[in-house]
Amino acid sequence: MIGIILSARYLRNKERATNNEHVLFYMKLARKNRVDLCFYSPANVSARTQSVTGYVYSHQDDSLTRITVPIPRINLYKINSSLRNRSSNRQIIQVKEKRDVIFYNLCTKKERSKYLDYNYLKTFNSIRPLLPATETLQYDTLVNMLKKYNTVFIKPKRGGQGNRIRIIRQKGDHYTITYINKKIKREKSIAKKKLSDHFTQEFTHPSRFIVQQGISLKKYRGNKFDFRVSPQKNKDDKWQITGMIARVASAGWDVTNIDQGGRVVGRVKKLIPPQTRKEIYRKAILVARALEQRFPYLNDLGLDFAVDKEGKVWFLEANFRPNRKKAAVKRNRIPFEHVCAVYKSERRQR
Repeated sequence: MIGIILSARYLRNKERATNNEHVLFYMKLARKNRVDLCFYSPANVSARTQSVTGYVYSHQDDSLTRITVPIPRINLYKINSSLRNRSSNRQIIQVKEKRDVIFYNLCTKKERSKYLDYNYLKTFNSIRPLLPATETLQYDTLVNMLKKYNTVFIKPKRGGQGNRIRIIRQKGDHYTITYINKKIKREKSIAKKKLSDHFTQEFTHPSRFIVQQGISLKKYRGNKFDFRVSPQKNKDDKWQITGMIARVASAGWDVTNIDQGGRVVGRVKKLIPPQTRKEIYRKAILVARALEQRFPYLNDLGLDFAVDKEGKVWFLEANFRPNRKKAAVKRNRIPFEHVCAVYKSERRQR
């Protein structure tokens, strides 16, 4: 049996579970791959009894039953965010410590952040040139980076969807500051000598943020764009690129996130030359393999890349368990097939 960890809202009752598109999608894959599944949420895990209460799907009977079972040996984490609830977090960690249980794509909020990822990836010679300069936010660091780069981004170390981002630009004897959060953009201008006051007022806990070199992104029809690339482990235990989309920012915006009004362009051929696309594919595989060394049970990533006006490729950010609105897509099938292959291989070796 393979565990599928879903949001609790999908599994509140049997009626909701049996009509949920994610549950139905994995049930179909289970029949095809001839495996049983246990759908559950982190809140239903008991470290004390080493068990979980969830909906068990039998591929032979095509039945879904709510019961309590031992925690499956192999589990696929399909919630779009890291573990945050302290109780659930503690239960999962205790299970991992007590038993040899695998949780693919699961990590706690404490285990990773933009800055932890940056510091780790810059140790790889093949990846370091792709990384924009990044530091923990301090006032002196901000001033020094503004001397080096006309534009810097300030981002939360933990967080996503392009929220709570500040962009600071030098304009003569003043700075323009753009603040982006929840599809709202605010701009203001301050004199350079007022930067210290602004910093003290805005950042009571600066160590929770990073300051990052701004990249002059290429534009499509006047708007900035970047790429979301999907490296995934396949059933042969090899990383492959299963998709690449362009995200185009709204007019006048600096962030491309869909949650901030960006839009998707599926055909990337018209945006960059073939050799650049191939370079991004190669670099994405390098980043995936590097992250796998740090997180061994990883099989699904969304990696953000950009190309600047000079044609240089940059790596911006890694997203674990990238959000996919539709359940029945190839990029949900491939990681499941990988987990099935691992599960069946272990069973043959017993």
